Amino acid sequence: MRTAGIPPALLLSLVIGCTSWEQDGRYAETWLVLDPESGVPTRSALPDDRLVSDINLLVFNAEGLLEDRRYYTSRQFTVTDGTIGLGATLLTGSPYDIFVAANVGYALPALSRDAVEAYRYYLAYPDEYRRGLPMSGRLDGFVSGGAAEVRIPLVRTMARIDLNLDRTRLDSDVTFQVTSVVIGNGPSSVMLFSDSKAESATQVFASGFSLDGQQVQALNVDQSPGVSGTVCLYLPENLQGDLLTTDNENDKYFTEGPYGQVCSYLEIRGSYHSDTWHTRAGEPLVYRFYLGDGPGNFDVSRNTACRVTVHLEGNGLGEEGWRVDKSRLIPETRFDLHPAAYNECRSGDDFHLWCDVSPPDTHFEIEPVAWDDDEQVHDLYTFDIDRDGHGLTIHTHKGGSVLVYFKAGPPVDRDTLALLVIDP
Repeated sequence: MRTAGIPPALLLSLVIGCTSWEQDGRYAETWLVLDPESGVPTRSALPDDRLVSDINLLVFNAEGLLEDRRYYTSRQFTVTDGTIGLGATLLTGSPYDIFVAANVGYALPALSRDAVEAYRYYLAYPDEYRRGLPMSGRLDGFVSGGAAEVRIPLVRTMARIDLNLDRTRLDSDVTFQVTSVVIGNGPSSVMLFSDSKAESATQVFASGFSLDGQQVQALNVDQSPGVSGTVCLYLPENLQGDLLTTDNENDKYFTEGPYGQVCSYLEIRGSYHSDTWHTRAGEPLVYRFYLGDGPGNFDVSRNTACRVTVHLEGNGLGEEGWRVDKSRLIPETRFDLHPAAYNECRSGDDFHLWCDVSPPDTHFEIEPVAWDDDEQVHDLYTFDIDRDGHGLTIHTHKGGSVLVYFKAGPPVDRDTLALLVIDP
């Protein structure tokens, strides 16, 4: 199982176009233009990463005092040619720090510059994105009445994970159908205007943003030979940093300690079937892996789109423990008698009777009936047990009947009798 990620270009920006005129020689009217650039189209069931439903605007003077504070709902601004215009009256020639937050859902209570910088936004539930992804932007030291246009990045405080599966190296007898995808340890809050991470298990959703049913069917349909389509998941920024010294993605997990409670990971659940193992309904095979930039890093950065390709190889069960949870798999059992329950041959022939048994290491017993109790049977035939213990070759000497008992132990738990008639 291998992953790869690439950072995207900037997804959204705020443009401030400054058209000003003097008012008593001291103030200028500044026109702020919010410009959500086009993003990747999303299905209605997923967040619209271009949607702006409400806006907080806070302006602080050089002393850090609040000069202007406004909250706009979607009824109080209009979108014209993809932009949103807001006006602010500012003292000309004086520096201002401007903070903008979108899709928070309420007026920010922070009244000081320090409080705004330290403000943490809480999600009520993992997929609380109906009003749009929470976004933020800031411009420090802006002087009104000067530049004709100033651009402020308005960044999403979340990361988007673009996930697909590569089955090209999977054994031909293996099928894996995804039933759901879940973000584990997705932060339940995010700092709007500064770097953010979960500090403890109380600041994450144990089971975060999830997709299931038809939402994950793209992962079960090939976009190119052996490679599936893509689904998108979202989670708030979680900058946990470099926590391991390793060059191997297979070593990227925690068996104990606090990091395993705060680092974000993906969990892919699905139905599995091969010649030797299978899942039952409601008891999926689970693949898990932590997010981050490289084997030792656990950063999930805001306003990035990370491409994650999961490569399934061999039987898909090559790893043990937390990363590949096989605890619900049950063996694929088989008990087939060959050539048949009733058979005929001529005296002097060597005749082979055997069972196909799976799993191969199942305890197996073969007993020619009456061989140990009747010495006259030895004149009828002799036998050799196969090297794998699942069959025997009967060396016939004269006419008569041979009865052989076959028994497979757990998990197969089957038995049967085979009859060989010599010179019928």
